[in-house]
Amino acid sequence: MPEYGRHIHKMVDHAKGIEDREERTKCAYAIVSVMGNLFPHLRDVSDFKHKLWDHLAIMSDFELDIEFPYKVPEADNFTTKPEVVPYNDYSMRYKHYGRLIEQMIAKLWRWKPGS
Repeated sequence: MPEYGRHIHKMVDHAKGIEDREERTKCAYAIVSVMGNLFPHLRDVSDFKHKLWDHLAIMSDFELDIEFPYKVPEADNFTTKPEVVPYNDYSMRYKHYGRLIEQMIAKLWRWKPGS
């Protein structure tokens, strides 16, 4: 999550290195507070805090062993690739004009003069 910047990432790395679980939890709450201060315009979103905690879990690679106030998302949801989108194999002669223009030109060729 590059939008938080390297300092937040350093704070998350520091929190992962703390051995005491209680201290690590306090550090995580402080990190989420700072993340919330960085983006105050997002406070209008209904699940603002939940998203911040999800972002913290993602930034820590789901390795942060604390008591999260919300359900932590599963790492598998972020590692799977999306399904491949099937693209149309329609070959076009004049690609820069687009498909509709090409179809209009084809119709014009079929028209008889005076009709």
